[in-house]
Amino acid sequence: MTPIATDVWHIEVPPLKAPGGVRIPLASTVIRTPTGVIVYSPGRFDDAQLGAIEALGEVSIIIAPNKSHHLYAGKAHERWPKAKLYGAPGLSAKRSDMKFDGELATGPLVDGIEVVVVNGVPRINEAVLFHRPTGTLVCADWLFNITNPANVLTRFALSITGVNGCTLKQSRVWGWTVKDKAAAAASRDQIFGWPIQHVAPVHGEPVDVDRDHLRPVLRGPFKLA
Repeated sequence: MTPIATDVWHIEVPPLKAPGGVRIPLASTVIRTPTGVIVYSPGRFDDAQLGAIEALGEVSIIIAPNKSHHLYAGKAHERWPKAKLYGAPGLSAKRSDMKFDGELATGPLVDGIEVVVVNGVPRINEAVLFHRPTGTLVCADWLFNITNPANVLTRFALSITGVNGCTLKQSRVWGWTVKDKAAAAASRDQIFGWPIQHVAPVHGEPVDVDRDHLRPVLRGPFKLA
C-alpha cells in the first residue's frame, strides 16, 4: 500500500486487460476512519494486500463507485461480510446478484467523509468521496492520472478519450455521455466546494493538487469558464 495522506492509502491492483495488449491501470483507495476501514472500488487484491488492509482495522464499508467499477465488490463483501456494501445509483439493478446495503447519495457518509454523486450522466452515475481531514478527493473515472502507459497501444487507446498525456486528465467520455449539463455542472460545483489537496484516482497514481490546478483539467460539461 502506498500512503497518500494520513489514514489514506493507494493500492495498485492488476490492470484491466483489453484486446491488443492494452492495459488500463487500476487501483483501490483505502481510508481508515474512527468507525472502521472504507474500501473504495475494490480490485483483485492479493494475500499481502488483504492482510495490509485488515491490519488497519475492521472493514466497515465497501464502495462500488459507478456502473463500471463493481466487478470485485462482491468478492470483497465475501471477504468482509460484516461490512456495508454501497453501490452507485442504479447499480443494484445491473448487479441483481449482489446484495447492497444501500445506494450512494450526495451527503455525509460517515464522520469526515462526504459523497457527491455526479448527476446528469446516468450511464456512469459516479460517486466521488472527499476525506475532509486530509483534503483527499477519491474518484473512479472522474479523473485519470496515468503517468506511465504500459505500451504504445495503451497510449493510443488512452488518446482516444484524451487521458494519455501522462498527467491528470478528465476523459472525453463524460462529454460524450452527458444527458443533463446543468445537473453535471451543479455536481462539479459541489466537488469544487471542497478544499481539495490530493486526488486518488482508480486509474493511475495519486497526485497532490489543489482546486486551482484542477480547473484546466476539466472537460465538457464540467469545464469552468
